[in-house]
Amino acid sequence: MFWEQIKRHHNAGSAHEFLLHFNVQDLLYDDVYGYLPAFDYLMEQLNALGCDLVLGYNTSQGIIWPNIERWQNTQKMLKLIPAEQEEAPETERPRINANLAIDKLHEDPFINVEPDPSEELQEQLNNLLQQGRAKVGLVINFLEQLAPNDPSLSSGINYDLHRFFSRVQNWASDLEIRRRGHVILLLTQNRFDIHPSLTVNPEIPVIEISFPDYAQRHHFIEHLHAISTDSSQMRKTLGGDRDREILARDTIGLNLFGIHDVVRQAESVEEKAGGEPLVRYKRESIRAFSHGVLELGETHTNSDADSWYVMWTIRDIAEGMKNGDLRRVPRGILFLGPPGTSKIYAAQLLAGEANMTFVQLRYASQVGEVTVNINENGNSYERNLNAAISFIRGISPVVVFIDEIEQASPHTSMHPEEQQPFPQSLVNAISDPLLHGRVIWVGASHRPDLMPQIFRQYGIFDTKFVMLPPIAEGRMEILRIFCQGQTENEINFRALVGGPDTDGLTWRDLFLIVQRAYNIGRHNQRQHFTETDLRQALDDFIPAYSSEMQLFMGLLALREANSRIMIPESLLPPYQEFVDENRIDKTGINKRLMELSDQLGLDA
Repeated sequence: MFWEQIKRHHNAGSAHEFLLHFNVQDLLYDDVYGYLPAFDYLMEQLNALGCDLVLGYNTSQGIIWPNIERWQNTQKMLKLIPAEQEEAPETERPRINANLAIDKLHEDPFINVEPDPSEELQEQLNNLLQQGRAKVGLVINFLEQLAPNDPSLSSGINYDLHRFFSRVQNWASDLEIRRRGHVILLLTQNRFDIHPSLTVNPEIPVIEISFPDYAQRHHFIEHLHAISTDSSQMRKTLGGDRDREILARDTIGLNLFGIHDVVRQAESVEEKAGGEPLVRYKRESIRAFSHGVLELGETHTNSDADSWYVMWTIRDIAEGMKNGDLRRVPRGILFLGPPGTSKIYAAQLLAGEANMTFVQLRYASQVGEVTVNINENGNSYERNLNAAISFIRGISPVVVFIDEIEQASPHTSMHPEEQQPFPQSLVNAISDPLLHGRVIWVGASHRPDLMPQIFRQYGIFDTKFVMLPPIAEGRMEILRIFCQGQTENEINFRALVGGPDTDGLTWRDLFLIVQRAYNIGRHNQRQHFTETDLRQALDDFIPAYSSEMQLFMGLLALREANSRIMIPESLLPPYQEFVDENRIDKTGINKRLMELSDQLGLDA
């Protein structure tokens, strides 16, 4: 728990100013008052820590005094306390700010100062921290409004902000403030929004308030159940013990406010919480919190895939995850091969078999419509990516899928023609050994020769699957699976896709062919399609790439191989000449790639 980190620093006298980030606007549980908004919770924890005087500040409200009655009104509005509870519970904990009469500190004139961080307000706050009569706990919310990530802040153009920024830094190194036992909490949702000097200051511990884990989500759901009456709709919405356990599991990726919204919405329409409404809400929540950088995806478990060569390794990784045997769990996986060879499906199978959340990372060019860039400094994607990485840590265990990783180095919005380095925050996350077993990074590429260098780092992406177009037997089985339930008569799949004329067709190609056959059947007023419809769709189909280009991409993948079991057992003829049992002729592959690159006008 993040508060334990603060207590350890405080008790050891090793720090007195802390930067809290990420889930700083959620509900948090206090042993006495129950669930409180984070700002109120933090003020109450400072009271429990022994602060005689606790106050908050932000630029829109100014000085904020803790008010238990206001807390209770908020809890009643959100239905977080029993309806019959009229006043705060009795407790042995000192009532917050009960000793304000010490020299009438609460009557200091700065209470009436305007909310803006004027010189007068700053002086009053500074004087308060310099006095030794009372231990002060100060919570500064929305720090990005006071110390934004803007180069002009250091230049002093905005005098008041520059002065406040300097004071915040000076407070962190002021040992007299530490000796007097004062505590200062700085809150921001995204560290990228605040001046970097505060995030690298060794005197200011950076502590993440993460999204709630399973135990915290389950505790909150049980709390909602406990405070509702036996006959209430809330009890029906939350269901029995098993229903509530499933809901706690399925709400991974939501904070407590999000769970509260999902449950209340289900209650309002007299339905059980969960199902498709929860999936929709979670998808939008993840998209919003990551500013579009992450997209929630489906997970799969599929017995039809038992014979697929990737399943042995996927199931071995899943067993390692379930048993905590991290030597069987890679930090990263690469799926390499031409488009349409089921790279994303394989990643979704991995997430499903290992019971992990699946999210896809999106690039700057894909999230322009939802980027948030409060400082107008052209780094909106990096800013949003930083939030996404915090989110990834909070929803682990998770599979993070990075499609077309050769495009991962973003273009800037100001200069789209300029290629930027691979984002440093993502480099740090992928390289972070503490995320091993919590995050599996999965990259997919049809041009591994263009991959950023980090995907070649030893010990991170050593597991490499080569995904190639299926042979005739594979095409027939794939087509059979896609046609299940959509045809009435027997279909001769061998006659359709069992010959060399259909070599090179991928999973995606076969899916499109079946979809078009269905459309042909519907056009002819039929509920099912026939073999004739399939043949018509097949004859009409034009692959996205020439056979030469597809072979080029397949050989690039084969050149990366470092395990025979991660290559299809049976290969199409153009690949067979380079594989002899468990040996791969990479010299021959390089020679053929150079020939193809000359033919295609590409660089191998």
